[in-house]
Amino acid sequence: MNTNALKKFAQEARRKLIEQVSSKLEYVLNTDSPELREKADQVRKLRETINMSSKEEVIDKVTYTWFNRFIALRFMDANEYQPIGIRVLTPKDGYTLPELLDEAKQGHIPAELSVKNQHIFDLLHGKTPSANAQDEAYKELLIGACNHLNKVFPFLFERINDYTELLLPDDLTSELSIVQDIRDGMTVEDCSEVEIIGWLYQFYISEKKDAVFASKTAVKKEDIPAATQLFTPRWIVEYMVQNTVGKLWLQNKPNSKLREHMPYFIESPSVTADDYLKINSVEEITLLDQACGSGHILVYGFELLAKIYEEEGYNPSDIPQLIIEKNLFGFEIDERASQLASLALMMKARSYNRRFFRKEVEPNILCYKDLPLTNEEINEAFTQIGFPLSDKLNHDLLTMQQATNFGSLIIPHTSKIEIEKAFEIIRYKVNTSDAFLSYKLEKLKIALEQLLLLSNKYHCIADNPPYMGGGNMNKVLGDFVKKNYPDSKADLMACFIEAGLHMLQPKGFLGMINQETWMFKTTYENLRAKLVKTSSIDSMLHLGTRVFKELSGDVVRSTSFVIINSNTQNKGIYYKLIDYKSSDLKKEAVLNKDCLKYLFDKNLTQNITENNWAYWLTDNGVKIINESKPLNSLSEPKKGITTGKDDYFLKLWFEISNDKIKLNQKPEEILNDKWFPVNKGGGYRKWYGLLEYVIMWENNGYQIKNFKDKEGKLRSRPQNLSYNFLEGVTWTSVSSSGITCRYSDAGMLMTDNGATIFKSPNHHITLGLLNSNVGEYFLTVLTPGFKYDVGVINKFPTHKNLFNQENHKLSQLSIQNVEISSSEWNSKEISWGFLQNELIRIKAQDLEETYDLYQYYWKNKFIELHKNEEELNSQFIEIYGLQEELRPDVPLEDITILKEETVIQNGQLVFKETEVFAQFMSYAVGCMFGRYSLDKEGLILANQGETLEDYLTKVGKLESELSFVPDGDNIIPVLDDEWFEDDIVGRFYAFLKASFGTANFDKNLAFVEECLGVAVRKYFVKDFYNDHIKRYKKRPIYWMFSSPKGSFNVLIYMHRYSTDTLNNILNDYLIEYREKLNTHSEHLDHLIVSGSSTEQTKASKEKDKLKLVLLELKEYEREILYPLATQRINIDLDEGVLVSYNKFGSAIKEVKGLNDKATKKKVIAFDWINKEEIR
Repeated sequence: MNTNALKKFAQEARRKLIEQVSSKLEYVLNTDSPELREKADQVRKLRETINMSSKEEVIDKVTYTWFNRFIALRFMDANEYQPIGIRVLTPKDGYTLPELLDEAKQGHIPAELSVKNQHIFDLLHGKTPSANAQDEAYKELLIGACNHLNKVFPFLFERINDYTELLLPDDLTSELSIVQDIRDGMTVEDCSEVEIIGWLYQFYISEKKDAVFASKTAVKKEDIPAATQLFTPRWIVEYMVQNTVGKLWLQNKPNSKLREHMPYFIESPSVTADDYLKINSVEEITLLDQACGSGHILVYGFELLAKIYEEEGYNPSDIPQLIIEKNLFGFEIDERASQLASLALMMKARSYNRRFFRKEVEPNILCYKDLPLTNEEINEAFTQIGFPLSDKLNHDLLTMQQATNFGSLIIPHTSKIEIEKAFEIIRYKVNTSDAFLSYKLEKLKIALEQLLLLSNKYHCIADNPPYMGGGNMNKVLGDFVKKNYPDSKADLMACFIEAGLHMLQPKGFLGMINQETWMFKTTYENLRAKLVKTSSIDSMLHLGTRVFKELSGDVVRSTSFVIINSNTQNKGIYYKLIDYKSSDLKKEAVLNKDCLKYLFDKNLTQNITENNWAYWLTDNGVKIINESKPLNSLSEPKKGITTGKDDYFLKLWFEISNDKIKLNQKPEEILNDKWFPVNKGGGYRKWYGLLEYVIMWENNGYQIKNFKDKEGKLRSRPQNLSYNFLEGVTWTSVSSSGITCRYSDAGMLMTDNGATIFKSPNHHITLGLLNSNVGEYFLTVLTPGFKYDVGVINKFPTHKNLFNQENHKLSQLSIQNVEISSSEWNSKEISWGFLQNELIRIKAQDLEETYDLYQYYWKNKFIELHKNEEELNSQFIEIYGLQEELRPDVPLEDITILKEETVIQNGQLVFKETEVFAQFMSYAVGCMFGRYSLDKEGLILANQGETLEDYLTKVGKLESELSFVPDGDNIIPVLDDEWFEDDIVGRFYAFLKASFGTANFDKNLAFVEECLGVAVRKYFVKDFYNDHIKRYKKRPIYWMFSSPKGSFNVLIYMHRYSTDTLNNILNDYLIEYREKLNTHSEHLDHLIVSGSSTEQTKASKEKDKLKLVLLELKEYEREILYPLATQRINIDLDEGVLVSYNKFGSAIKEVKGLNDKATKKKVIAFDWINKEEIR
């Protein structure tokens, strides 16, 4: 199933329907026509509904109603499920009109449809005038088909005789109609799987979900479905249902062959337990989904239950009805989803029994409805019918006023017997002649029906509950959760664990997928303690990130588990899948049973800090933690500065004029500079590196220390300043991949995200320990795996023998690793320790040999680092006595050097020549601009406003003595041909000859192009700038000034920019280029007149293209570049690239995240710049 295509279709269909329904609404409300006068009651009802809610709500409801109906009709068409035997939306093969309409045109209308046949025939044969007879006739047929389906699907196809009919779009038969979109969007192949219904629901509301989150406000109750919807992967659904329903069945029928149909079944201790929930028949089993969405879990529940019924010898034609009526239950707050859940179950049942639609069966899907009565009205109604209203029942009915807000979190206080009594009396008296009382009783009956379902106890529950933190809950929901779920109030998903256990029968099974935070976060400590005392984890798939394919990156860290509603079973089976990088890999690991597997005793959590559910921890691990000293008793982990305005106070070091940065500041020295290096955390890298940022600490941080808001309140947090410029061990505090620590040289400051360990007995042993698998073993106990704050590091257990003298080898290995990692980090341009490109440093006879030597050198370094890491693991395992728990092996993928330059394939380190030579090209451009030199290592021109004269002074040579001369005017054209002497390709050829000699130039050039995979000119025109943007993290130091369609491009180096630069681009390049093209155009004119036939054709085509280019250049000159050049724009490198780049408007190349519309808006909002300079 192509979910990307489905997503595009669902979103576009929703937008189209909203637009068409909106237009139709305006037409109906503002038009007086004979047709509408005939439907005065419908128009009146429409106006009343708008007055009670809003136009937006009416449009939304009508839109999703028709969308749901359309997808139901299309699904039935594609599977030939239509009860009338004719496809309603879909044409016959080889035809274009819907089969239902085509049959009507032939004079055949199904007798089952309650429509005015003669009127339709008159329309189609032109006897009744109409602006669009075909659409009008089809509309009546479509409504007739929907009304007929009311008998089978009353939950979805309510009889249409209201404003829903009025607002049906007019165009239903053209190629641009919504009906055609539905047919195209839902292919027959996709419709072979009933899961398409669930995907379409998720994608239909996805834009609403984005809008809800973008608002960054508490989620209104009507927006909760959109905010919390997430479609569960099929294999996770199978795991949950197989280990709840399937396990219950095997407990009662141990010889059943159901195992053969359950690939995700886990043989946990409960399978052979003597004490289990007894059932006498499969018909007794009840499976509930507390937040069923579109019914995905229940659909698979149907499939598994069908296997059980078949095994028990039931009549196949009876099985679907039995499952729908007796076994499956779903609760949902969203009407759209509940409709689709019922539809999905009905379609699944129809796939088992072709006559199923003839039976009057309706799924047990409860769609919550708010009780629209006040407390006074509730009391009056009960008084009038003579039924005593208890305090508990009154409480429950008042709670039902928020049924669509609280949903399945509602736990009735009233006994089921009392609810049943009240329900029976109200059902008996609801048909009273007192209209006002009848209305109230009808609403009370609905509320009591819901309370009855909430009072039931179910054998099994399986669901993917809503995820919503307390900060996003609306006030009413938040208050309710705080009062009723104090141990799980931090997130709805945790509340659903408690609610689910309450709805279970004793010894029943709760299967769930939710976020892993409940296992580790301090917030849920009491919940964990409660679970240990009252229930038992039967099995768990600890999934980690990337379970939901539609969520990019590491947004959600998940775990799926099954809990027994009994505390008699202490041990459960746990699969650790967090290291698998995709949902498919996790799935395969479970299927093949080749992942890490643990048998964990829940009672061990009581001996672990904060009752953390660290299932991989052994008795020995617990003992080590309890006997070890915390790290902060031997060293001082500290958090650094919170600036309160990072855009102003923090910059990437290469944005700034290098003479304003002090790299090796000592604590005792006086501070005379403006910018200083700072640890800021960052990516996943061990031992050394991620040194990219500088912080404004001029006058000993005076500005940051005194950064206040308008009310005078300090916005910054300049903490632990006495540790400034000391050496230590820093780490990435937020990481979904695990902690990585790095040695921090003296001379560094730190931010709140770049915390550092100071004053350790031995920094390198501490560094080695935290980077080892022993470090990972204990840290994952202390934190859920993505946030490693100082509090976590403080508690890290340090063995009493850790810093003994005999462990000096640990220190030596760690120092070697730091040296290797430092060397690799400094081989990259973005390091302030960069000296020269590696191919230049290793230089051999030619580039091919040089590249071979490069690979040999760095492969050996990689192997050495890998060997050292495994040796460190081995020694730390021995010190801590964890030989039974851990192995020293380190996957090659976990070595954190050469991540850009290599990939691990089939257990081998493979170099990516495209990246290695992209670095070479970048260095070449740096030499062209004088940032680097072939005659001297390190930075040359890196201060604002420097010139070629400064270059000669720093290199210490005359221009004639240089190996390679930088560009004189700081402007290098990047064009489709060599139109200028300093063309970038020509400059690169000169650089290649200067660096590797002229003798092998052709061979070297061919090798460069082979490695890049493209010709040098094409690389510079198409790829270089994109690579530069990525390499320099969207803060480029080389800027491309480019005409709107890219026909004219030049590069400049921002550190050498002057107020004359734009004038020089205009006069020396743009105008001259245009003149050259005009001359070329004249040459083409000559060819068109006097050339051969082939030359004439070619010249004519080129002339046409050239006209467009000349027009583009003329407009770029007149409208964009000339006005800017006359302003002689100044830039200040201290403001950073984000501000400076946006001063050049559309003259400069647009880069998403740098000067696109959204980012420019952000820049304009900065309160520390002159907004008028942003163009």
